[in-house]
Amino acid sequence: MKLPYLWLKDYVPLNVSIEKLAHRLTMAGLEVEKIEEVDGEAVLELEITPNRPDCLNMVGLAREVSAIFNKDLKFPKAGLTRWPSQKVDVKVEDPQGCPRYIATLIRNVNIAPAPEPMQRRLQSVGLRPINNLVDITNFCLMEQGQPLHAFDYDKLIGGKIIVRRAHQGEEITTLDGIRRVLDPSILVIADERRAVAVAGIIGGEGTQVTEKTKNILLESAYFDPILIRRAARRLGISTDSSYRFERGVDAEGVERVAIRATVLIKDLAEGKVEARRDVAVGKEKKAKKEISIRNAQVNALLGANVSVSQSRQVLQKLGFRVSTEDKDKLVAEPPSFRGDVRREVDLIEEIARVIGYDALPMDMPLVKGTTTVSSSRFHRRSRIRQALCSQGCYEVVTYALINSSVLEKCGLKGHRFVRVQNPLTQEQEILRPSMLPSLLNVVGLNVRRGEKNLRIFEIGKVYAPLGERETLGMIFSGQQKEDWRNPTRIDVDFYDLKGSVEAVLSMLGSDGLTWVSTDLPFFVVGQGAQIYRKDRPVGILGRISPDILKAWDIKQDKVIFAQVDLEDLLGEERHREYHPIPAYPSVVRDVSLAIKKDIPFQRLKDLAFQEGSHLLTEIRFLEQYEGEKISSDERGLVFSLVYQSSQRTLTDEEVNQVHEKICQSLVTRFGARIR
Repeated sequence: MKLPYLWLKDYVPLNVSIEKLAHRLTMAGLEVEKIEEVDGEAVLELEITPNRPDCLNMVGLAREVSAIFNKDLKFPKAGLTRWPSQKVDVKVEDPQGCPRYIATLIRNVNIAPAPEPMQRRLQSVGLRPINNLVDITNFCLMEQGQPLHAFDYDKLIGGKIIVRRAHQGEEITTLDGIRRVLDPSILVIADERRAVAVAGIIGGEGTQVTEKTKNILLESAYFDPILIRRAARRLGISTDSSYRFERGVDAEGVERVAIRATVLIKDLAEGKVEARRDVAVGKEKKAKKEISIRNAQVNALLGANVSVSQSRQVLQKLGFRVSTEDKDKLVAEPPSFRGDVRREVDLIEEIARVIGYDALPMDMPLVKGTTTVSSSRFHRRSRIRQALCSQGCYEVVTYALINSSVLEKCGLKGHRFVRVQNPLTQEQEILRPSMLPSLLNVVGLNVRRGEKNLRIFEIGKVYAPLGERETLGMIFSGQQKEDWRNPTRIDVDFYDLKGSVEAVLSMLGSDGLTWVSTDLPFFVVGQGAQIYRKDRPVGILGRISPDILKAWDIKQDKVIFAQVDLEDLLGEERHREYHPIPAYPSVVRDVSLAIKKDIPFQRLKDLAFQEGSHLLTEIRFLEQYEGEKISSDERGLVFSLVYQSSQRTLTDEEVNQVHEKICQSLVTRFGARIR
């Protein structure tokens, strides 16, 4: 918005330097971007924020200046108190899009150049003078922010105005000479047969005022800002009128500016007002919006010493109606053009910016010490991160919002999820029901950039229709880390990730874990497991199917994924029991057997502990073998059984007796063959 200093003085008797004016306006929240000269006159260019459409005109800026410098504001004269009884034929078919429309018929106008002072003021804000009628509408627009439009009345078919939605495929040639195709989402001004203007945006060429015009119909209206904004975007037009309408003009200024323009046309174009029509929809008065403002709160927020009288003066200068509730409290009613003021803090902001932000005291805020309650969930979460990082894992942080199409890529088609009602982008339309899509995206990105050996984890939320759950997601891929003790590099496998998961759960004090084979659609058949804790599922672990990896363009042979529900584990208050270090030695016996592939190792462990009485304390898995030396439907397992007593040294006879019992049970129950 351009603010010519000379034009400003028409409304405020100001005598300060242009630099001081620019500084004070900037400190009041109306940033001056630059100062330039137009025909020897100083012009300030201001950046007006979208919430301040009241400052997109000279009177609005003059009001701000009058408050800042405590000067009187001189409003333009309205004049014309009587209207003719004859009515213009106006019909508003879309009252929601156009709540008010004033049409004034003025006959026998004399088209001529506008007076030189008016031309000079228009030129100072970058508008080219055309003739007295067009210049008057532009002058009123810049002066008070209400767009107007003048139609050549003799070119209106039927001599009537209809405010309606455009017909599908309806066309209009606008003032810029472009033929535009309209649709029902666009509001138009029409005569008896055709659209003659795009409402609030641009007029039509067919009813344009020319040098031959004798009779005009002057339009002053209020249009729905959202409707105007959408139409302007659809048509690719931005005009001074649309810029103001789409931000919201003052509804109470429609009549005031119509009167102002009519008086100017009478005086400068010698026109005669013959008829008028004011169509207003919803005339019931809105309830007064009164806001209380406490002086103690003003000074508390601003850190200043502002008096009640000073607050009253500032608000009144800005157009607020102010009354006194008591000696320390005011009641202010915002004017119609300040729809952005709704709360007490908004009024305090008005006081602050008029005083000037640079004039407020610069004191350090008082910070009081306080105690915070330690969060056990936070500490447990930190311990998980620390434990995994100590194992050589890297933490990643991904978005919880994903695209629904990735669920099918992950084998999660049909999975229930929570949809975002108004997503910012298509890539953020749902809340993830699993950590798998997020982590596969990270793996794919790293693999494509040459980083194939990955050990990553994330602690985040997954979402289901019944609520959100804090979850640990992990992925291992590529080869195991280098170890000088073992020069041969081998690929990570199921048991590498299983060990990490067990270490985390053990650290949290979780006991009673069991691993049960499961066939999930995103795991390789026979290489997936469900994790149970006390007969309740808490997670999954397995090798990702090659089909899933191909869908994500991940050129890796082995990618192992785990997901653990931490919600209950983080919230549990668990106390570890102390067990003294055994004073007596342990006895270790190895077992090598062949067993059917469909029998999980967990069942062997359960049976061994069941038969091992109180002497069997630990089972250590050593290796698995599948190959030529064993049947194709079997696998070879080697594991150690650890026997120990906390009260005495075990004899060979005691250990042999229990060990034989366990081996015999494995053979009898599962058909195992001792190798």
